[in-house]
Amino acid sequence: MAHPYPTSVHPDRLLDTLLALLRIDSPSGEEAAVMEELRRRLQALGLETEMDSVGNLIGRREGAGEPILLCAHVDHVEPCRGIRPMVQDGLVRSDGTTILGADDTSGVAIILELLEIAHERARQGQEAPALDVVFTVSEETGLKGSKGLDISRLRARHGIVLDMGGPRGYITVQGPSHDHLEIVIHGKKSHAACAPEEGVNAIRVAAEAIAAMPLGRIDEATTANIGVIHGGTATNVVPDRVELKGEARSLEEERLRRQVATMLRCLEEAAGRHGARLEFHVERKYDAFRVPEDAPIVQMLCRSLRDFGVEPTLIPTVGGSDSNIFNARGVQTVNISTGMEHVHSTEEYIALDDMVFCASVLAHMLGI
Repeated sequence: MAHPYPTSVHPDRLLDTLLALLRIDSPSGEEAAVMEELRRRLQALGLETEMDSVGNLIGRREGAGEPILLCAHVDHVEPCRGIRPMVQDGLVRSDGTTILGADDTSGVAIILELLEIAHERARQGQEAPALDVVFTVSEETGLKGSKGLDISRLRARHGIVLDMGGPRGYITVQGPSHDHLEIVIHGKKSHAACAPEEGVNAIRVAAEAIAAMPLGRIDEATTANIGVIHGGTATNVVPDRVELKGEARSLEEERLRRQVATMLRCLEEAAGRHGARLEFHVERKYDAFRVPEDAPIVQMLCRSLRDFGVEPTLIPTVGGSDSNIFNARGVQTVNISTGMEHVHSTEEYIALDDMVFCASVLAHMLGI
């Protein structure tokens, strides 16, 4: 891959790192094996390491300048056990029976490549940057790792999360607030054949409420979903209880408030028509963030991208990431693409060329 600036990235080493890590099972909540391998690698590259109480791995590299945070998560969504990565025509895929896990092992591999380069420079007596590295656990199940991280353990006040797909040059500078919804609909049990009129069918109430709700992409800033339904015990029993789980997200707090209120109203109206009772609970999972265009980390990334002939594009996303948590806790953080595509599916893939580009831009930004 030709660049207007020489790159210190080793594509073969980067690929080998990615493949080796993908072969270590790492479903959410079961990340211990890959974390031990990552701790070994960080220590071999001269980093001071610690594992925190929730299982995150923190690495500190001494060096020049103000420390910069580099972060990626190590957990994968199912099906992710026994991943067999395959390389063909510059693309890395699974064998089709599992996801690939480029989300987010590609980010982990790129960070390790940057640390390899910095280590090589230091051994040659050249200046290399100060870095804080965080590999988080259980990102896929509600950002649990970053939520449990003690931010005071970090020196960096700005940084980059490597956990996005999409085109080169995209920098995610805005993320959503996320409300998690849990609903219980209480109906009345009765015999479905002998006395159906005596019952209140909680499944029917749920169905009418969900059918009335605006769901999916509500507008350019807002999404909503009902994703889990549990209810009923037998076909000959009018179900008296249904549990629903859903979510709503928005870049704008007022739109999120309106969407949640609309979902509740649909539930109340359906329950009222049939004489059912509701329990409705809302939990804020994380808050929205916006990193300004003139923020130092944004300007550093923009300069490096332009040096590689790519015009930066600053974008919002309604997807959550560890950057939501870091920004809420005072570490100004953006998210960038590693090149992953079709994540969370067995069709997931990543181009090595895109990983090399991402690593090269970051190496150039860091001066290595």
